[in-house]
Amino acid sequence: MDVYESSSGSLIQTVRDGMPALTWTTFLAVLVFSCVATRVITGLQSHQRTSGTEARRAQLAPYWIPWIGHGASFLWDHVSFFESLRETMKESVFRVYIRGEIHDTVLSPSMIKTIMSSPDASKAPVLDQALQNVFGDRGLLRNLRANRDHEISDDVASLIDREPFATEHSEAITKFLKRNIASLVTFCRSPVDQTPWERDSQVKLFEDDQSVCLVDLYSLIRSFVGHNITQLLIGESFVESFQGFLTYIWTLDDNFVPMFVGIPRSVPTPGVSSGFAARDNLLHIMSVFYRAFNAWDDGIDPGIELRDLEDVSELFKQRMRTFRKLGLSPGASAAGNLSLYWDLLGHSARMTFWNVVHIFADSELLKEIRKEISPYVKAIRLTRRETGFPMDEPPTLDMDMEKMLQFCPLLKASYYETIRLHSAGISFRKLESDITLTESTADAVEPRTYKLRKGEKVIMPHGVFQNDPNHFSNPDQFDPLRFIGAESGNSHKVVNAEALGPMADGLYASKHNSFTERTILGFTAAIVSMWDLTSPDGKSITVPGNRTTWGAFSPTNNVRAKVRMAV
Repeated sequence: MDVYESSSGSLIQTVRDGMPALTWTTFLAVLVFSCVATRVITGLQSHQRTSGTEARRAQLAPYWIPWIGHGASFLWDHVSFFESLRETMKESVFRVYIRGEIHDTVLSPSMIKTIMSSPDASKAPVLDQALQNVFGDRGLLRNLRANRDHEISDDVASLIDREPFATEHSEAITKFLKRNIASLVTFCRSPVDQTPWERDSQVKLFEDDQSVCLVDLYSLIRSFVGHNITQLLIGESFVESFQGFLTYIWTLDDNFVPMFVGIPRSVPTPGVSSGFAARDNLLHIMSVFYRAFNAWDDGIDPGIELRDLEDVSELFKQRMRTFRKLGLSPGASAAGNLSLYWDLLGHSARMTFWNVVHIFADSELLKEIRKEISPYVKAIRLTRRETGFPMDEPPTLDMDMEKMLQFCPLLKASYYETIRLHSAGISFRKLESDITLTESTADAVEPRTYKLRKGEKVIMPHGVFQNDPNHFSNPDQFDPLRFIGAESGNSHKVVNAEALGPMADGLYASKHNSFTERTILGFTAAIVSMWDLTSPDGKSITVPGNRTTWGAFSPTNNVRAKVRMAV
C-alpha cells in the first residue's frame, strides 16, 4: 500500500512538473506553425498578378505574424519598411496588413496627389484614433467633427493661411523674437535667474570664460520656440499662470507613438505612465482656460490668474467660440484645443531645431545664409563709445519678416531640405467610391494602372519619396541647392517647393503651411544672426540621427553645444 501511494504520488508530481513544459512547448509549436503558415499563404497571395495593361488590384505584401501582420515593422521604422517592400514587391501600390486591417499603400507621387485632391477620399479614422488615445477625446468631439466638419476643422485650415492671420502672425513672431532672442541664453548660474526655456537645457558655465556656456541644444531650442508660440497662440496670461504646461507637452510628445497605438497606462512600459499623467494635467489646464475664456468673452471677470485674455490669437478665439456654440463642455473642448495646439507647436519646434543644427554643421552654408539674410535680419550691439555708458548694451534684433521670406532663397531652401530629411509624415484616407490610379511618366518608365475599391483605407508614406534616389541625388546628403533654380528670363533665384512632392497632413491642416514656414524661418534666422553654436570641442556641430515620432522626427540624442553671442 505504501509502495502504491509512493508510486502514485510520484506519477502525479511528474505530471504536475511536466505540464508547464508541455504547455509552453505546445504553445511555441502552435505559434511557430501559425507564423510559418501565415507566411506561406500570404506569400502565395502576393504572387498573384494581373496580366496585360488593364487596371490591376494591389497585391498583399507577405507577413509572418497573424493579426499583428506588418504592425511592428511599421511602427519601428515605417520609411525603411515601405522602402524594402517597394523593392521586393516591385510595385507602386501594394497592400499591408496591420492589426487585423488591410491598407492600400501608395508610393507614387502622382498617384498620391490624385488621392489627396480627390473628393471621394476622406480622412481616415486614424486621426480620430490620435484624438482618442493621445489627447483624451471620449467621442463627443469626434462625432461633432464627423457631423459638422466645416464648423470645426475646415475653419482652422483656412484661417492659418489667409489674411489677416498670416500677416498678424508674422508681426507677432517678429515682436517676440525682438524681445526674447537676446535672452536665448542668459549666462546665469541660478535657475531662478534663468529664463523658462533655459531651465531644462542643463546650462553649464565656464569659470575662465563667462561669455560662453554649454547647453542641451534640442531642449533649449524646443523650449524657446514653445514658450514664444504659446504666448502667440494662447496669450501671456496663460503662460504665466501655467508654467508647467510646456513640460507636460514635451512628456506627451515623447510618448506620442506608444499612446497612439493604444498601450494602456496599466502596462509597465517606460514613459507611457508619465505620458498619461501629463495628458491628464494638460486636459485640466485646457478646461480651466476654456471656462475662463467663456467668462471673459461674456464680460465677466474670469479670475485674477487669467484676467487679461485679449492677446489670445484669433485662431483660438474663433475655435473656442465655435465649441461653445456647439454646446461642448469644458472637458470635451479640452481635447480639441490641446490637439490643435500640439499640432502647430510640435512640428515647428522640432523642425526649427533640425534647421538650425544643419546650418551650424556646415560653416560655408552658415556664412552664405548670414550674408543672404543680413539686409533683412540684423543683430545689433552698440559699443560703450556709441552709448556713452560704462557697460555694454544688450544686443537687439531688427527683422523684416516679409522681405526675408521674399528675398532669401537659400534660407528657405534649407528649410525645405530639412523637411525632406527629417519629416517623414504619413497621410491616411478612406475611399468613398472606387478610384483608378495611373502613374505619371515622371514616376515610371512603364506607367501602371491600379484600381482601388470603395471602403478601402489608403496609407501614403511621404518619407519614401523624400528619400528616393530616383528623385533626389544623394538623398542622405543635406543639399539646399537642390531646391533652388533661376527664374525664367533672368538670374533671380527662386525656390521650388514643388520638388518636395505632396506633404503629409497634420491633424488639422497640411504640415507645410504659412504658419509653420513663417515660424520656423523666423526663429532660424534670429538664432543664426544673434548666436554662434559649436560642439563642446569648438568644432562644427554634428547632426544626430532620426528617432521615429509622429510627423517630424526627434533626434536620437540631445546635442551638447557651446553657445556664445555672435555680436
